[in-house]
Amino acid sequence: MTVEMWKYILIVVIINSVTSERIKDMIYMPFDGVAACFRRHNGTHQFGCSSSRSGSVGVVHLVEVENDIAWLEKNATAGPYTVVLSFEMFNRITLLRLKDTNNVNGVLLTKNISHERPLHYSPEDECPNRYSGYKKCNNTEPWNPFGTAILMEDWPFPMFYTENQTALEAIKSCFWTHNAHDLETQYQRSLCAIEMKSFMYAAINSESCIKRTDLMLNFNPTQFCDPLGDRNIHWPLAPLDESNNTVIMVTARLDASSLFDGVSPGAGNVVTGLVTLLATAYYLNSLNATVDKTNVVFSLLNGEAFDYIGSSRMIYDLKHNNFNALGGINLKFDDILSVIEFGQLGLGKIFLHTNGEDDIIIRLNKTLKAKIKYGSVPPTSVQSFLEAKPNLTTVVISNHEKQFKNRYYNGILDDAESLGFDKNDTSTLASDLAKIALQVANELYWEVTGEAPQPVDLPVRRSMENLISEMLHCYLESAKCNLFRAASSPNTKLVDQVLPLYVGVHRALNIATTLTGQLLAYLTGEKLYEMNESMCYENRLAWMSGQNFSGLCINSTVNYSTAVSPAFIIEGKLLHHSIDISSTYPIVFPVIEYDMKSGVYSTWTESIWQTLSVRMFLKPAAATERFNLILGSLVTGFSFVLVWFINNRANVLFNSRYVFLSLSLSLSLSSF
Repeated sequence: MTVEMWKYILIVVIINSVTSERIKDMIYMPFDGVAACFRRHNGTHQFGCSSSRSGSVGVVHLVEVENDIAWLEKNATAGPYTVVLSFEMFNRITLLRLKDTNNVNGVLLTKNISHERPLHYSPEDECPNRYSGYKKCNNTEPWNPFGTAILMEDWPFPMFYTENQTALEAIKSCFWTHNAHDLETQYQRSLCAIEMKSFMYAAINSESCIKRTDLMLNFNPTQFCDPLGDRNIHWPLAPLDESNNTVIMVTARLDASSLFDGVSPGAGNVVTGLVTLLATAYYLNSLNATVDKTNVVFSLLNGEAFDYIGSSRMIYDLKHNNFNALGGINLKFDDILSVIEFGQLGLGKIFLHTNGEDDIIIRLNKTLKAKIKYGSVPPTSVQSFLEAKPNLTTVVISNHEKQFKNRYYNGILDDAESLGFDKNDTSTLASDLAKIALQVANELYWEVTGEAPQPVDLPVRRSMENLISEMLHCYLESAKCNLFRAASSPNTKLVDQVLPLYVGVHRALNIATTLTGQLLAYLTGEKLYEMNESMCYENRLAWMSGQNFSGLCINSTVNYSTAVSPAFIIEGKLLHHSIDISSTYPIVFPVIEYDMKSGVYSTWTESIWQTLSVRMFLKPAAATERFNLILGSLVTGFSFVLVWFINNRANVLFNSRYVFLSLSLSLSLSSF
């Protein structure tokens, strides 16, 4: 028995000793959990980042202080370099200095959890959506004073972002071991290097990349870029009446932007206004208001970070009698009485940015103890409404006056921590947002019914605070939460991460939009407890998990409309076939007849890419690489000469073999 056991052990040892490991895995260390800077275009320019087609390789250089950049500018000898930056050093000035060296092949932004976050980080322009909308930004007192406009640059090297602490420690260890000692003689030895792959297929501007896909010019066209866009979400308080469609629009934006793919939390920028709108719709629905002459339509608008894609498309459809996302009734632009928008919200004082004045604004000013800013139009969705109708009454409810309080606007640090959000503490942020939602819902009830609502008692207020706190948790901490689970069909797998709020491209459904639409339907829809799953589907209703996750049928009037810029649907020649996200039928997008440089509509597109990856390896010294090249060339040349010589002397070198074969053949024949 002992001998048999030792045999098995010996076999296992032998197998393990000869088990092969791929050479690639021995050379490279891939990094997981990295987010890439990618390329976008508008009608005139390209923005963002791209690597070379085969990938960009650079020697690792850790930049933590000013002297590290100065060394790159004056003393670097082993370039090109991949610069590893901390948040403290990641700013426009640093990136421009790296760009000017012409010796940088990539930038890796790292978030060290042991370091304090910077006081501000906003890659957005000081004037968001600077060239679009109704009212232009004041350059001397911009809305976003912390903006660096990093998003609005075309960077000549790839950039990636990582929060992976293991990867960060590995990079630092490799740098200090191989690169940092004796910087002046770096070129003489093997160095730690990083390869970045993020090649973007589109270039120049939106018009160029779309024309390269022209069906009339290419028999088998290749896709190079896609228009940005997704869906808008709409819910009417009551079914619209064909004879009287006067409505008050209540809106909020649904999207944020970011420099890096998949990391756009939009906490203060988007989520605070978004959850306040959802809470307002929920509470107003619970009041069972009887709509008489004026209805209320709640709309969540997508793509607003990119020249107001969602709102401009909605208005375009309204004006062309093509907006039928409200129960099949065509709403017209002139049916809109006023617009109330939830902007950036938070703790502290409330400001009402108004264009015109009505009873709702007057009452909100009193009940919210707000400060009115007459004639003030922040860079929000009301810009699109006012551009179409300058005398329309609008109000944007926000936590800022002339300039944003949000120090991380459209940045990856605009997250739960920046808001100071704590799910278990409903006495702070959730309480302030609940107060706004309750007051706006009450004023809408008054406007719709002509009657004053009942005073809000403490249990109702606490219930609203808990609802908002749970919604904030879903959007800011993890999508794997009870509310999203209740609003999804049973057995739906939710991701345990923060959902990115980037609008994306029109061909791919946005998960955040889908979950938000389902949540609005769950909060405002009629719950049909008597229906089972099959009956629910037969009646074309929504089957959701419900509060106890066992299944619940919801009858809701929540609907979607397409949020793709009108610039891409103005009729012309056929461009290519694609699937419209708001329909199951294929539609045709036309060649651009619209003037892409006019600035009337958004023209943003996103480049197609194939691979996004980062990996580290040990790069041989330049002298070693030259030696290997020379040696390889010599061996190859010698091999060619040797083969040529043998081929030319084959008769001489192998003559004895031919004689032997001839003799053998003769003997064989003679035997017969």
